[in-house]
Amino acid sequence: MNLYPAIDLYEGQVVRLTKGDFAQKTVYSDDPASIAQQWEKAGTAWIHIVDLEGAKTGILKNLNSIKAIRNKVKCRLQFGGGMRSVEAIEQALAAGADRVVVGTKALDPVFFKKILKQFASRIAVGIDVKNDIVQTQGWLASSGLTLTKALEIFNGEGVETLIFTDISKDGMLQGPNFEKLESVLQNSKARVILSGGISSIEDIRKCTRIKAKNFEGTIIGKALYEKHESPRNH
Repeated sequence: MNLYPAIDLYEGQVVRLTKGDFAQKTVYSDDPASIAQQWEKAGTAWIHIVDLEGAKTGILKNLNSIKAIRNKVKCRLQFGGGMRSVEAIEQALAAGADRVVVGTKALDPVFFKKILKQFASRIAVGIDVKNDIVQTQGWLASSGLTLTKALEIFNGEGVETLIFTDISKDGMLQGPNFEKLESVLQNSKARVILSGGISSIEDIRKCTRIKAKNFEGTIIGKALYEKHESPRNH
């Protein structure tokens, strides 16, 4: 199981939001590259990076931070936020991302088929869910699509990696929605990464006990910055 320490970027700073609310923002660092070095030194193989402004507006604002991180670490980088055009994906990969996360535009079948054909395994799908409905545009809008239907669609497209977030758990430090994760694992053919809610070593232990073969790992964010858990692979 892989642990993905999260670096959320806003105006070049490392921040965390609560439930995706830009009004509930905590700034942790002005130097994303040094934070990335810290997580790599702790033993992580992957770092999960989000351009929060890109997620909100669809326009990438933190490419320089990605480049700075890439120049400082050798571990693999997973990047999301604003991946709504082929050009944006190409820019993110050129800046140093190994894999990009497509959320909002993954629900556009024509666009999604095109990028899967072009970028294949370098594409992951982010499914952000609130009350069983998939959210888009940095969690600010509802797609009207149920989680079950979204999983059916992505199974049909042959998606290899899927990141599942229960928005109600994100940044709350109350533990993930393991029950919903179990359902996602059962109904998805993709490798699944859990995001949102990891609050303690015990939550990580629960993740290591998950038997599903398609469970890839978990993203850990706020708990790292406020609880100082170490992002080692298990």
